[in-house]
This record gives sequence, C-alpha cells and structure tokens, in this order.
Amino acid sequence: MEPTTETMERLLLFFDERYPCWTPAMLALSGQDRAAVDALARRGLLEFDEGIYSLSAAGRAKFSELAGEAYLPLRPGGFSDRKRTALRGELMLLLDKRHLQRWGVKEYLAPFRFALPSLKRDELFVMDAGRPVWRYPDAPVFKKMAEDFPETGVAARRFPLPDAEAVRAWLEANAPNRREVEFDLLYKSRYDFQAYAKFPPLPADPCGLFNADHFLFVFMPSPTSEDLTRYLEKIGEFHMFLTLLRRLYLPGYVDLDAMDQDTINWFLFAFENDEDAERCAGMLAPISEALPGEASPLELWSVSLEGLRDYPGGQAETIWDILPFAAHPIYRLT
Repeated sequence: MEPTTETMERLLLFFDERYPCWTPAMLALSGQDRAAVDALARRGLLEFDEGIYSLSAAGRAKFSELAGEAYLPLRPGGFSDRKRTALRGELMLLLDKRHLQRWGVKEYLAPFRFALPSLKRDELFVMDAGRPVWRYPDAPVFKKMAEDFPETGVAARRFPLPDAEAVRAWLEANAPNRREVEFDLLYKSRYDFQAYAKFPPLPADPCGLFNADHFLFVFMPSPTSEDLTRYLEKIGEFHMFLTLLRRLYLPGYVDLDAMDQDTINWFLFAFENDEDAERCAGMLAPISEALPGEASPLELWSVSLEGLRDYPGGQAETIWDILPFAAHPIYRLT
C-alpha cells in the first residue's frame, strides 16, 4: 500500500541542513518507513545514489514549500560530499540514540571548521627515532602568542577577557596567513545545563564552547603505516586548536568550566568498521606518550560506527558512559 501523502511530506522534512543525506541504516535507526522514502524517490523528490538518499531539485523546492506552510525554521540540506555527509549523519544519530543526557543539552555541529595558522608540515612536527616532535610552539606566531598571552589555565582569569575584535585584530597582525581546517563533527556536551545557565557567554567564544565538554571527530581512511603522517597532521591541528582556545579565545576556561569542574577535550578518529578503529589505535600505540606534547590535557581515541551500533549497554545516561566501551583509547589521562 502506498504511504499517505502526510507521511511522505513529514519524511521529506527530515532532509534538512543537519541531515541532508540518509542511508537505509539511518532510516532504520531512527524508526522511519523506508517504503515512504522510496515512494518519495519514485515521485522525483529524492535521489538515491551510492546507497544514499538526498533531495532532488524538485525535492528542495517542495521542502521549502512545506516548511513555509508549517512556519518551520528549516532549510533544505545540501552537501559537497554525499558519502562523507552520510557518515556524519549516522555518527550523530548513533551518538544521540546511545545516550540520554537527561539533565543536559546535546549540541552537534557537522562539519566543524576553524581557522588555524598555516604551517608547513616540518613546522608542525618532525619525526625523531620514529616519534613525533612537535615544532609548532616554536613557530613565530605561537611564540608571539605565548609572549602576548603568557597565562593559561586558572591564572589567566586574573586578566580581562579579550573581546572578539581584539582577537581578530591580533590574528590579522600576527597570523595573516591562516587556513580553514575541517573536522567532521564537533559534539558539545552540556551536562547539568540549567546549573550553568546563569553564566553569560564569553566575549570571544568562537562557537559556544564555554561550559561544555568538547568531542571532535574526523573520519579517516583505513589506516596503514604509510598514513601515519596524515594522522599526526590531524592531531597537530587539534593541538593548535586547543592552543588558540587557551591563549586567545577562552583563556582560563578551556580545561576548567565556570564552576571549576574539569572540561573534557577529546579528539576521535572515526571509521565505518571497528577493525579499522582497532588498527588505528594499534598503529599509534607505540608513540602514544609523544602524541599530546604541550597540548595536554587532552585525550585521543578511535571509534567506529560499527562499535557504536554494537554498544552493549543500550541507552546510557551520558556520552562518558558509552565511549570507554564502544571506542578504543589511544592516549588517556591518568
């Protein structure tokens, strides 16, 4: 039996900016009717390519019409990489389904882009006896940053917080050549959200990072020893991201929140299959102690969609209840 028009129109609105691409696995995970989605494809409102559904040109127009009629602040989703966009969507769905965050807020940003000083690879790190030596702290821009903003951590709270214009001016003067790096997902976990609602946002906070735990995910190809440099480059980008937060954007509030509770900063290599996640952790294990460098405290993990699907605990309370069992540690704080 053909699905009702109401069912199909409701499903069409699932293809918004957050979830522009859907796979059959994602539909099953969210309890949606694939037959209705196939009916939308037959009507020319969806395309089905590489096992992934997305809006057609006619579907985008219909989406906008339906959202407008219902006074919904939704826009049709778009993408530049169908496969990667679907991976991001499934990762968000799995994380969302696997924990409740009963007393908090879950915030997802996919993809997450951030401008960093543009350094050559040998300015970022060099290899010495098979281990990375992080060179970026000696780059002129980071040396100047340490001179102009010498305090980090709680000690930085003794000084006035920079505003967004002051940060922008400093970067223009000292790091005119910046490049935008991309991570597949930034998940901000705001546990006990109401207790922190009284704190106003910080003036230079680039994307609402204050009083949240931060989990950055990046999908990587199946790891081989030849790929080690690519993995270290991504870790180096995470280093620089944390350094800019600690000295420029959120001094005093990156590793402790406004109530002096520890803030988590995790970087996770993501894969479709758990075998690749295990291989990633194994590849980096021999050099794990060299990975954090001066950017500690941080943690490094690998995780897979398969591992999240097979998480044995059902629906956990928090993300911290999931990842130690569904992911693989590379470097952990002790």
